[in-house]
Amino acid sequence: MKIFKATFLFLIIFSTSAFALNLGTLVNNDYVKLSVNESARFKVLFWNIENESYKIQLNVKEAPEDWTIIIEPNNFVLNSTFGKEYFKLPYDNYIKATPVDIIVKPKAKPGKYDIIISAKTILPQNGINFAQERLFKFVVEVENPLYFENSKQQNVILSNQNNYIEKEKPIVKEINIYPIAILIIILISFLIYKYS
Repeated sequence: MKIFKATFLFLIIFSTSAFALNLGTLVNNDYVKLSVNESARFKVLFWNIENESYKIQLNVKEAPEDWTIIIEPNNFVLNSTFGKEYFKLPYDNYIKATPVDIIVKPKAKPGKYDIIISAKTILPQNGINFAQERLFKFVVEVENPLYFENSKQQNVILSNQNNYIEKEKPIVKEINIYPIAILIIILISFLIYKYS
């Protein structure tokens, strides 16, 4: 009975075909600093060096409320022959990569915010399918424009005060004190030697 169960499991596992996916990604930038009313653009490259085609679906997994996040394209087919940009791998020739732009328009107070985008592979075939999901974390730092305007004004005031102070300084000729100190030490040594 044990041999029958083992044989049955062996046939089930090895009789179906399993497909693995080749998914390459490269994030060009994952951090941006911007003002309150500005927008940011992130870029991710996707490539596949195998001949098997599969779909990639991108979604916003985590983001601050009321932010506008545009993923272009958010659905596409990935194959070694598809792509708009060429990319050189260290061990291979140039390959075609599909660029994905992620545009972020924040509506938030100054601070650091995380955006997480998920990329899922979809390979509809018979047998056992192995899917991949990659998470991309992007950091957006929103600056307070009033803070920087005030700090710029303070820097201008301080630099103007420093220029004014430097103009008020009297011109003093610097004297090198080392030769005078050596001469005094020799004179004192001579006097001690003479009167001891």
